[in-house]
Amino acid sequence: MKRFLLLICVLGLIFTIPGHALAEEGAEVVQLEDVVVTATKTPHTLKDVPVETIVITREDIERTNAQNAMDILKNIPGIQASVHDDVFGTYTYKAKLRGLSFDEGYGLILIDGQRVMGCGQSGGMGEYGIGLNQIPVDLIERVEVVKGPSSALYGSDAMAGVINIITKKTPDKATGRAGVAYGWYTVKEKIKNGTITKPSDDGHNRVLSKTYVSYGDKISDHVGYLLHYNYDGAEDIRDDPVKSDRHFFMGKLDADINESIDLYLKCELSDYEKLDNRQEDSYRVSAGIDFRPMDDHFFSFKGYTYAWDFTHGYPGCPHGDKRGDVGYDQGEVQYTWYSGDWNTLTLGGEVQRQSINYIIDNYDAGGNYTGTLNVNEDVDTSSLYAQDEITLFKALTLVGGLRYDDHSTFGSKVNPKLSLMYKFSEDTTFRASAGKAFKSPTIRQLYYDAPYLHGTYYRKSNPDLKPETAVGYSASIEQFLFDQGIMVNLGCFRTDVDDMVVEEDTGTLYNGDPLHEYRNVDKAHTQGVEVLSRAYLSEEFSATLSYTYTESENEETGKDLTYVPEHSLTFTPAYELKEYGLGTSATISYIGKQYTKSDNTAQIDGHTVVDAKIYKHLSDKAKLSFEADNIFDSDKGDEGNFRTGRTFTVKLDVSF
Repeated sequence: MKRFLLLICVLGLIFTIPGHALAEEGAEVVQLEDVVVTATKTPHTLKDVPVETIVITREDIERTNAQNAMDILKNIPGIQASVHDDVFGTYTYKAKLRGLSFDEGYGLILIDGQRVMGCGQSGGMGEYGIGLNQIPVDLIERVEVVKGPSSALYGSDAMAGVINIITKKTPDKATGRAGVAYGWYTVKEKIKNGTITKPSDDGHNRVLSKTYVSYGDKISDHVGYLLHYNYDGAEDIRDDPVKSDRHFFMGKLDADINESIDLYLKCELSDYEKLDNRQEDSYRVSAGIDFRPMDDHFFSFKGYTYAWDFTHGYPGCPHGDKRGDVGYDQGEVQYTWYSGDWNTLTLGGEVQRQSINYIIDNYDAGGNYTGTLNVNEDVDTSSLYAQDEITLFKALTLVGGLRYDDHSTFGSKVNPKLSLMYKFSEDTTFRASAGKAFKSPTIRQLYYDAPYLHGTYYRKSNPDLKPETAVGYSASIEQFLFDQGIMVNLGCFRTDVDDMVVEEDTGTLYNGDPLHEYRNVDKAHTQGVEVLSRAYLSEEFSATLSYTYTESENEETGKDLTYVPEHSLTFTPAYELKEYGLGTSATISYIGKQYTKSDNTAQIDGHTVVDAKIYKHLSDKAKLSFEADNIFDSDKGDEGNFRTGRTFTVKLDVSF
């Protein structure tokens, strides 16, 4: 394995050393001029944003084989996505940012700047999980990734960082797009305790499919719209093929009333079904107004509501028969004052409500009814935040932030953050930040009034849980070389978490099955090193190399945290022969071993996965692609579970 790591590093160096490709002047990282807002809630070009931010552009997305949003992120150092299969309907609940789980609320997920929730259809686990696959890939314009504690701006759930999934804009003229995809894949056998279990359709392929169509135009000089429909389908990766389907619709309306006022309205509808035991219907509606009374003053008012109705399971299901609804509502006002070229002051306030109202009927392993659990809770949070961006001597930028949250269960919390950016030169930038964060326990960890069955054991909430707090530190140096044709970023981080919530076996039985309960761990930490190198050597060739070293520990037990690999490395070269309309790309990923149990007695082995694609522009309005995932049929180090083997997909995209 050391030889493999050495080979990839050598390849990365070869592709980032100037050669003939750099003889053509003007090769540059065009993404540097992209405007990002997530890190500070104020616009900055990517090169000048004072908080470490990584942007995945639409061009980056099209170089990957990603069928969903989770797979887009696997090339980002610090994001752990290996315990995930790139098939619609599979879970993303083990995905982590800097060793901390998205599904458990340590990383905040935004869509167009607003908080989201979601579960089965988005890859989250359970009735209150949070998955990353909220939006179909064909609707995503770019993704902004901000690392490190961000509670000073975003409150709870931003302990590890923020991922903002940004959808396509309304077009300036009549624009249509459509596409279809069809794929086939195998499911590998699993080997557990020496027993080999083959999928029921062993030797046959399962299928995945996708269709989308979108159209947008200007209604007038000041009003534009975008309509998008998407269908996803696949047959899961369990022992038996089970069809999952999602129909998704989004409508956007933007209006530039005048030079001072912008209005926007967005609606998303989703209908998801997994044929054996899941039905989910949801909608999101958001609206806002941006007001600039003067050039130096900016006001933003926005509101958002989300509702998700679901039925999970069936009578006799060992994971429970669950039905009900989950809701989320948020309103926010923000004021920004540009008091000069050297200072930007931002003030804001939010009100949020998370609600859950449903019933769980419990059944034992024999299908016998054992009781009903009613869950009906509202969690309210009111917040105020302030941030000041100060630029000194043109080279030094300081960003100080402070947020006050009043939580309906845990009372008031104050979280500060300080970031700095120092430009040694136009091509060399140092960034550092330190901040405090907090996270309230999830509703299932805190509020359920009785244990509920989860497969072979019961889970019990703990009303005495304390909120988790963390202090995070990070620093990075960013260097551009060869007329900005190459970027190298080297960073380090550490996050110390107090009162981390973990699930443990109590050693007792409930209704004859083991009983697990949540409790606080005094201290835990994650720390590591991240390396990202991007090379745009010409208009035809690009390459990305990312590496992460992560060390994590539950300091109470001295054991590693689960699903946190020590080493991960990804290399993604891409080449396009524009003269012939041909292009190709590949992604080579190595993931080191990671423990699957808190006592570190079981693990996923280190493994390598290779993906590749080739595409042909049939015209300036049509592109045909052939994609191959997991070319060498790796078991992904996880032979104890069913995982996808080789996957092939054919896609056709057209514009009109």
